[in-house]
Amino acid sequence: MKKYLIMGLVILIGTNIMVLAGVSYNRMGDAKAQLTLTERELLLPYRTNAQQENSGISLTINWRTPTHNNESYSPYQSKDITLSKDELLALGFQIINEHDNYWVESKELYWALEFDGALYQAEITKATEKYNSVLADFEEQQNDGNKRIEKRWRENLAREKTSNSRLFFIEAAAHYQTLASKFINQPNILIVKGLTKHFHNKNHQTYNLRLSQLSVSNIMVPFTYADVFSGLLRLNREDIPTPRYALKINWGNRLEPWVIDAQKLP
Repeated sequence: MKKYLIMGLVILIGTNIMVLAGVSYNRMGDAKAQLTLTERELLLPYRTNAQQENSGISLTINWRTPTHNNESYSPYQSKDITLSKDELLALGFQIINEHDNYWVESKELYWALEFDGALYQAEITKATEKYNSVLADFEEQQNDGNKRIEKRWRENLAREKTSNSRLFFIEAAAHYQTLASKFINQPNILIVKGLTKHFHNKNHQTYNLRLSQLSVSNIMVPFTYADVFSGLLRLNREDIPTPRYALKINWGNRLEPWVIDAQKLP
């Protein structure tokens, strides 16, 4: 019994040492990226109150895919992207047919995300164009149906300007350096790791990449900043708030994030 207890303690201590070594390595030297994100990109957890326990708060990173160039604005975007056969092979995948879709394993790739840049401005432009279109229809024919449509798209535009995430997926690569070289000296570009799964779309005869989730999809906020979140509740999708907090975050050698500052917003 004593032998197994000692073995258990050795394993536990060894695991903790490895975890601490990984954290230390991640934060060694200059950060790979630094961004100041707000509630738009960092969502509160689903619980009654963000200040219910004496531990750190875990915020979910909220990212999006942009509306395609040839599409009109939609507030709900799929996280599937279409790739050519050559692009799929370059990412290290093997070509499959639709019968193999259910057997494909997830693959970790490097993702480039753009924060508050051209992609976000394009979304505002498209949302504005969409709203102007439905507003013109409403002014031409003012009935209850058009009134409801006008209200819905007016609120969609307001959310795009004040509360929707400004963190957009740009592209994926098999190697970090591919993205680092392409987006060098662009401080609003974040390179992270994400899980993906490819599949064959038999209806359109295309290859698609499903952007499943970020490898590190949550950021733990130290208890030091707990007062910033005191009394805050996670908002509903229907709300159109202005952000209530902002966090300065570094991403290190392992492309993992940590909080270096947090503050309430007026």
